[in-house]
Amino acid sequence: MASTKELLAQKLKQNTQKHQQAQKDNIKELKEFRRNVPIEDISRSPNQPRKTFDELELKELADSIEEVGLLQPITVRKLDNLKYELIAGERRLRAHQLLGKTVIEAIIIDANNDEASLLTLAENLKRQDLTDYEIFVGLNALDEKLKKNKQRLAKSLGLNREDMYKYLSYEKLPEVILKDLDAEPNLLGRTAATAFKKFLSDHLQQLSEAETVLLKAWEKVKDKKLEQTKAAAYAEKLFSQGSDKLTTASVVRKIEYAGKVAGNIKLSDKQLKVSLNISQIDEASLQQLENFLKELVQKNEKV
Repeated sequence: MASTKELLAQKLKQNTQKHQQAQKDNIKELKEFRRNVPIEDISRSPNQPRKTFDELELKELADSIEEVGLLQPITVRKLDNLKYELIAGERRLRAHQLLGKTVIEAIIIDANNDEASLLTLAENLKRQDLTDYEIFVGLNALDEKLKKNKQRLAKSLGLNREDMYKYLSYEKLPEVILKDLDAEPNLLGRTAATAFKKFLSDHLQQLSEAETVLLKAWEKVKDKKLEQTKAAAYAEKLFSQGSDKLTTASVVRKIEYAGKVAGNIKLSDKQLKVSLNISQIDEASLQQLENFLKELVQKNEKV
């Protein structure tokens, strides 16, 4: 029968297997060596996508390390000021701090900023408990040069391009939603975020109204009264109801030219909207249009 020490060692090994291979795959081409590094000399990675750390899991990891030792060293890179920056192993580092330890075994590698950011994200992507929003945070923090070629970036991180674009959908969401996700990153998955993005892009001409109804749907998601996968459809329903009310309270006129509809004019009790189906306009015509609109505004103000 296995001893308690052996069982703890087995459990810790299972917990670390998910990110061991990621580190091997990504640092094998870089110069590396091992040593015990003072914990006070290690700074957190600015590319760490993880927003939350479960305190109970950290305590369990600390207990395991105290019993059987550290089975997998953390990974750091050397900085110019003789300090180190963490690349992989923040849980293990935090567990050492819980234990009051002053040093930790580390694999020290030579890596530039781009390599370090990719390594940190790749290590985290291998962990199943990282949320979709946290993956977006990691992707969004990468240098613009790395993000430019999305196909190459996806390949280097082991993602398919379709998933890459789903993760990046979060960047198009309202700031209010992003702030909520900073606090609770598991509230919205990448598929629902993609649906949110599509809903907003489908209603660009009435973006303010679209964001308003989407936030109403979002409040229901936060209150556990609506499934996140149904939120975009719910917002669409609210938007359609609002559009029906606007249409009945508005005057709409078509702009016709040469027997075809070239645009429309919509007048409600709050605003006038003019839409023209043209792709370009010369400077002189644009100036004439601007002058006419200014006169119209001035006339309306006098009234």
